[in-house]
Formats: sequence, structure tokens, C-alpha cells
Amino acid sequence: MDTSLTKVNETVKENSRLVYDSMLKGLRQAVEHEIKIGIGTDAAMSYVTHYDMWRELDHHMRQTKLNAGQVIERATKSNAEILGIDHLTGSIDIGKQADLIVLEHNPLDNIKALSNVAMVMVKGNLIPTPSVTRIQEVDELLDSVWQN
Repeated sequence: MDTSLTKVNETVKENSRLVYDSMLKGLRQAVEHEIKIGIGTDAAMSYVTHYDMWRELDHHMRQTKLNAGQVIERATKSNAEILGIDHLTGSIDIGKQADLIVLEHNPLDNIKALSNVAMVMVKGNLIPTPSVTRIQEVDELLDSVWQN
């Protein structure tokens, strides 16, 4: 994005580009060589919001040959396996914590469905109306560059 939009200086922009290029290269190599990877949003990059994981998943799909199911698995099951907590969470199975989200639309059809979470269950405790404090200016800027 142009620095007139992001308001970051050229040094920050170049540092971000270097980090991004390296991360993208590593991602593509891992996928190509079938190396287990997890997906998260804590990349220390400007304009990465922690509440819009769907953007990260969408980006992974656009930059690799992974489909929606594969990136969702990496953000759930693979992350749990990498952290060594897959016996507790990361997939739906008897004896595991009930950590779930409920959506109105199927994210396998459109990954952006993950942006509208209707309910959350954490360790079996239902949060019927979850709320997130969004940063409207950042969302609008990111939406302006996101393409269907």
C-alpha cells in the first residue's frame, strides 16, 4: 500500500517488505515440501489486526495452492499440534475441550465468512454474542485493497 494511505515512513515500509518477502518465501517452501505449518496473525506488521484472522487465511490461499479447508486446518489442528496441545484442542473430538465458533455462512465457500462470528464456545462455555472492538480506519483501508 502507498505510504500516503498507511502513514508509515519509507523505513518502516521497507522493513515490512523485507519481513513479508521472507515470510512468504518460507510459507511457499513449507507448503511445497509439505512441512507442517501453523497460521497466526502476530507478524509485527503494520495493519495486521488480531481480530480478522480471515484476512491471513485468505492471503495464505492467494499466495499458495491451499484451499479454505487446508488453511483452516493449519489455523486450528496444526497450530494445536505445533504447540503440543492437540490432545486438548484443535479439532472436534470426544474428550477435547469444546472450543468452537459458530458462523452464519460456510467459510469453505468464502473464507470471509470467518469475519462474522455469531457465537463462540471456549472450553464448553458459550459466549452467545461475542463482541470485538474493531479499528474502523484500518478495516476500511484493508477492505479497499481486498479483492473478492
